[in-house]
Amino acid sequence: MITNLEIADAIDSNPENKAYDEYCKKILSNKQILARIMKECVPEYRDVPLSEIPSYIEHDPLLNVAMDEDGLSNMSTDEQSDKIKGMNVEDQSVSGAEIRYDILFDAKLPNSTENERIGLFINVEAQNSRRLKYPLLSRAVYYGCRLLARQKNRKEGFHHSDFGRLKKVYSIWFVMDANKEQAGVFNEYTIKEKCLLKEHHFPKEEYDKLSIVMVYPKNNYDVNDEDHSFMELLHILFKAKLSAEDKKYQLTKNYGIMMTRKIAEEVEGMCNLSQGIKNEGIAEGLAKGKTDNTILNVKNLMESLNIDVDKALDILKISDDLRDIVKEKLS
Repeated sequence: MITNLEIADAIDSNPENKAYDEYCKKILSNKQILARIMKECVPEYRDVPLSEIPSYIEHDPLLNVAMDEDGLSNMSTDEQSDKIKGMNVEDQSVSGAEIRYDILFDAKLPNSTENERIGLFINVEAQNSRRLKYPLLSRAVYYGCRLLARQKNRKEGFHHSDFGRLKKVYSIWFVMDANKEQAGVFNEYTIKEKCLLKEHHFPKEEYDKLSIVMVYPKNNYDVNDEDHSFMELLHILFKAKLSAEDKKYQLTKNYGIMMTRKIAEEVEGMCNLSQGIKNEGIAEGLAKGKTDNTILNVKNLMESLNIDVDKALDILKISDDLRDIVKEKLS
């Protein structure tokens, strides 16, 4: 069977020995996957043929992930061309507030001149859980602002007051365990001009410097349908309960992801590749155990008092980790 360089290797890896976030970063740093992300999430590349987009990645992005034991230097030339590395993911531009980006790279814009080496900075983040103590969207905005600020006095940025050289930043976030309301969300947040008094329009390139993209794939897609959408691709890569071989088959057949290395034998049992899937398994366990009686009590209370599910959950003081499960089961 034909398998892929970085993509197939990551899929074939034993999830018991590899952290899920490392798996996500390896998959998302593959040029074939990045090309699809750029085409769907970055309007500047929407009309560029998919096969040409990797050529706009000026430097192979550096990602916040441990390298393979053998290291990149031991890979073949073909493998290196599919592997990405490049910019420093450690951001110490603010004293005492260091952050590490998952994946960060610069890209050349279509129709740019030969001297315009960098057109955009693109940050890609994989978030395993939405259950956080802070709004994830606010964190995404902060990351984007930091990527703007760190361009000053850097080799790949600008110096002194030459703000005209400030490059646009995209911060793209993939959230793997969307709840019912978030599932299927694909939102973009940008800086826009609004004339509050006299109508006068400044060049868009002077203020259009930041775009935040939030993507929440659904928990279920029919991978055998004719849709083959970008969201379904993300589902197959990170959430689908498929064997490793089925995943690679879907990627090759339906999405044209090239597979270029032969392997000695079929890989079996690689179904639980994502922490999102593991979280679903935990949720299912909770649903079978702790929530059986809770669901019955909530339902009886709703019927007896003629109240909605949220009110019943409040009265019974159901914990946050069970509320979504109970509501989903009742619906």
